[in-house]
Amino acid sequence: MVLKACRLNNLGLSSRPSYVIAAIFWVAFALLLVACTSPSSDAKPNVLFIMVDDLRGELGVYGSEHALSPNIDKLAAQGSQFTKAYVSVPVCGASRASLITGMRALPDRFINYYTSVEIDAPDATTIFETFKDNGYHTVGYGKIFHNSQDTASKSWTSGSAWIPGMDQVSERNIPHDYQLPENIALKKSTGLGPATEIFDGPDDSYFDGQLALKAIDTLSELSAGDAPFLLAVGFVKPHLPFNAPKKYWDLYSKDQFSLADWDTLPEGAPIQAYHEFGELRDYSDTPSRIAYDEKFTFDTSVKAFRQKNSKPVSDELAQRLIHGYHASVSYVDAQVGLVLDQLETLGLAENTIVVLMGDHGYSLGEHGLWCKHSTFDVATKTPLIIKSPGMPKGNVVDGLVEFIDIFPTLTQLAGIGTPEQVAGMSLVGALKDPDAPTREAVFPRYHSAEAIHTGRYTLTQWFDAGDNVAEQMLYDNEQDPDETQNLAYLPRYTDVLNELSAKLAAHRMSRE
Repeated sequence: MVLKACRLNNLGLSSRPSYVIAAIFWVAFALLLVACTSPSSDAKPNVLFIMVDDLRGELGVYGSEHALSPNIDKLAAQGSQFTKAYVSVPVCGASRASLITGMRALPDRFINYYTSVEIDAPDATTIFETFKDNGYHTVGYGKIFHNSQDTASKSWTSGSAWIPGMDQVSERNIPHDYQLPENIALKKSTGLGPATEIFDGPDDSYFDGQLALKAIDTLSELSAGDAPFLLAVGFVKPHLPFNAPKKYWDLYSKDQFSLADWDTLPEGAPIQAYHEFGELRDYSDTPSRIAYDEKFTFDTSVKAFRQKNSKPVSDELAQRLIHGYHASVSYVDAQVGLVLDQLETLGLAENTIVVLMGDHGYSLGEHGLWCKHSTFDVATKTPLIIKSPGMPKGNVVDGLVEFIDIFPTLTQLAGIGTPEQVAGMSLVGALKDPDAPTREAVFPRYHSAEAIHTGRYTLTQWFDAGDNVAEQMLYDNEQDPDETQNLAYLPRYTDVLNELSAKLAAHRMSRE
């Protein structure tokens, strides 16, 4: 015990009255107790890394009119909320691979939903491997990588990631997780279940509830260990199907949600901006894939396309899907809250970095689109919240940042080195001061589409096989934040178009 080293004569107490001696003793005891129980200044911080699948900026703290997300909102109040955080590519597997390696998506790297780091960048070091190599006990639960065991032997101390055992996994590696007997039977007999489910049961009936309980138990185990830890927890909601316990559906009424302008791309937008949102069509109660003969011909007008395909889904289905999305957000918010509460209960919160993010945005009918798979703002921007010991609380960072910036931010906060492969910039300056400089531009991409998003404008260009610009669209982020009018071919925007085109070309030439 530290107290054994204390001697009354060293404190000059031998000649003092007994009550004075007692008072000084107890003050000294309290100070020593604080010193023994508080984290030392050089103690490595723990890391809680939370990913939420398909999370658009549909949270209370991000200004949503409807979403009920009190736990994530509370986390934002305890740390820094980034309002303009952009992914490298708006699809699950590729976005996660880019974020976790700190490397940009390229035309031949990190392309689609089933991207694997082990295949696309076998020599890359992940965030988790970096922390493991620096003395951290690393644990991965749920959907962190799209392929759950991607880099597992390098990333996790145990050599594998944990996911709940399930027999309802689609070819896209997504757990459908139906609970109603009729839906389970339909999925098993036809391969397709419904796009939504309302189940009157406990939270841990579904994947994310089981995941939260597993994380809570593991935090208790990790808190008793000698090493700092990194626990990565990947929730799958609000990914389709929008399945959630009934109590979360009951938080909302489908009638409270207004429908987007379903049958129209932005004015003047090229047909390349449209996609078939095939992910939505993999369910028993959604429209099947349609042979869009005209979709991929560059000379097809958007007007003709709209006339042929006026509504992607019925209004009734659209309202149910939007209702289900919000129910799923509130459900996952509750699970996040359970994990964060456990940090507090165990006394770990003060020495734990918490980072929470989506893996990309999501369209709920905007521009006539569903799901992700576009360079529109609603698909490429997603929430990012970082809470770190010693940093100010309640910051709102409005500067542009990219998800490749998360890797160097975590390593700097933890005081460990960053691999040379990482293309991102640390956001620690922004955590300290929300007005600190961030990025002048961000660069999402998807297949043949390359985009540059500045504080004022967003330009997307589609390139053909000869690397020539086949089509383009330009939006004014200040005057038209919903991206409703393509300005690329208006003469008064020629100078803006040329300037952004040159910056995008320079970026494409220099990126690695």
